[in-house]
Amino acid sequence: MRSGIIFCKSRLSACVWVGVVLLCVLHTTAFSQTNWQFKKEEDGIKVYTAKTPNSNFKTVKIEFNINTRQSQLVAYLMDVSKQNEWVYANKKAVLLKKINPNQIVFYAVVSMPWPIANRDYVSHITFTHPDAKTLKIDAITESGLMPEKAELIRVRYSEAHWMVSAISRDVQHVVYTVQFDPGGTLPAWLVNLFLAKGPIQTFQKLREGVNKPEFKNATVDFIKD
Repeated sequence: MRSGIIFCKSRLSACVWVGVVLLCVLHTTAFSQTNWQFKKEEDGIKVYTAKTPNSNFKTVKIEFNINTRQSQLVAYLMDVSKQNEWVYANKKAVLLKKINPNQIVFYAVVSMPWPIANRDYVSHITFTHPDAKTLKIDAITESGLMPEKAELIRVRYSEAHWMVSAISRDVQHVVYTVQFDPGGTLPAWLVNLFLAKGPIQTFQKLREGVNKPEFKNATVDFIKD
């Protein structure tokens, strides 16, 4: 009986961890939300949640400032090989194709704790620069570009939206909204309890990574800053 209780606790912990991980790694979008509830703030990173229409998984909004130029941030995010430096529990990320200077498609695998199966997904990211002070980043899951693997659960639905506004040339305000469905059988109520935990570590590491020496002078063709 005791071993069964231990197993259940282990599985419960794993389910929670899955939700936190997928929140961090899936660049998923949120739709317009008005009833945001503040959950947590640490190191200037604020986390809010809201109910999501037609989904049991809550939508999350994260706001923070980051010391970087917009082109520097884009260059870092486009280098998907760096995701294991800042994206929580990223096992690997591989660039599949660069469609043009502001669009890429990549494949990623998310490491999960036993007994939960690892997840994988394909994401199509588009960077747009509508004006001198604004950068938008949108991501949508792609299907059919990579065959599914028996040992992995494919995340079939995710979208993403980052709104990056320049406070100055070297300081940006980021609003990152995320909604996700991790696939498989994970209880939404359990995942929703822990949505404020994972993003803080992820965006703390993003702040560090984007300011590594190799990105300090990085440029991209479609942003002049």
